[in-house]
Amino acid sequence: MSRRPAPPSGARRRPRTDRMTTSWLVAAVVVSALAVAARGVLPQPLWTSIHVVTLGVLTNGILQWSWYFAKALLHLPADDPRAGRDAVRRAVAFNVALLGLVTSMWTASVWGTVVFAGAVGAVVAWHGLALLRAARGRFASRFAVVVRYYVTASAFLVVGCVLAGFLTVAMFAVGAPAWLLAARDDLTLAHALINVGGWVGLSIAGTIVTLGPTMLRTKMDPGAVARSTRALPVLSGGIALGGLAAALGWMPGVGLGLLAFAVGLADGVAVPLVRTAWASGVRGYAPWTMAAGLGWTLLCLVVVALHAFGAADGTALRDADLPWLAVLGAGGLAQVFVGALTYLMPVVVGGGPDAVRQGIAVLETAAPGRIALRNAAVALLAVTASAGGELRPLLWGAVVLCFAADVFFFARSGSTQGRARRALMVAKTEGAKP
Repeated sequence: MSRRPAPPSGARRRPRTDRMTTSWLVAAVVVSALAVAARGVLPQPLWTSIHVVTLGVLTNGILQWSWYFAKALLHLPADDPRAGRDAVRRAVAFNVALLGLVTSMWTASVWGTVVFAGAVGAVVAWHGLALLRAARGRFASRFAVVVRYYVTASAFLVVGCVLAGFLTVAMFAVGAPAWLLAARDDLTLAHALINVGGWVGLSIAGTIVTLGPTMLRTKMDPGAVARSTRALPVLSGGIALGGLAAALGWMPGVGLGLLAFAVGLADGVAVPLVRTAWASGVRGYAPWTMAAGLGWTLLCLVVVALHAFGAADGTALRDADLPWLAVLGAGGLAQVFVGALTYLMPVVVGGGPDAVRQGIAVLETAAPGRIALRNAAVALLAVTASAGGELRPLLWGAVVLCFAADVFFFARSGSTQGRARRALMVAKTEGAKP
């Protein structure tokens, strides 16, 4: 068996924190399949399904890729410890805390859940402060507004983790205060709005500002930076209003906050991207998947906001929106993430133009069919959101199958590209021999 070539002299082996995201991506597919095919097998099935995706997949991805972009936008040196050594430490600490949080929730441990939720918040606070410190006093490009999105998003997740502590007491503590039990559904809604909208939503929105045009292989719309800068207060204000209104039980305020967020997202992110796409055209699995995800995200935000105006309380809104939140997760956020990862993975793995082309070719396998199947299934799930029906498990099965295919092609692409990269290294080593 041939051995892998040793790295060039002086080269450092980069820690593969992306493997943590990949592991949670596999776990998310398994959990989703169990939720569809074997209900009742998982402890806390709804909580587990949501948090494996939002914390396991999306948050790991955000912790990794936000520093990837920050290094470029802030012109940080390659050996900057905040984006290198410290980022690895944060990733490890976060995943230890997340595993502890899942275990504590499954065993209904009050103190364990509170402690590990606090640890998650502490790691993300460290992440946000490190980004803030890196952005101060340095020459930065005009695209550094993206870093402000990441810092603001981190602050929202810290607030969401505090709310998680109160919810834990309401769920598991014997003798929890009556006022807390009465406010549980409202606080759950506030927790979801702040974490999903504030942390995940702002992080993704900021990233798309620069990543979207790059995926389209064209220049950014001239007004994109100004629009995204103007949109950040609207987006963060909308989430803050929605979260506060939810905690107070004022459902119309939730609707207003979500509509403000939708307007900010459309004006600050979607409009410049649509203009760019219209001028350059959309080609490839990555941009089409991201575009579909953005479209579903905006639609679900509007639907949930309209429901909020007619809901009597948090419980009624939760019952009305559960099907739509699933559509938001699978059709919206997950597709945006898969689209971004499909583009970024070959670029980061590297190995030269030929190796990158080989990796992209694997990821593009049956791309039109995969896009069509997933989004047709999501569309039928949206249509039957209120009516339900026996067809829904089959539709969810199709969606899970499409994401499972993504995971398979990610693994195959990485393997193919890695072999091509190693072959290039061997060729260079042998060519350098006298």
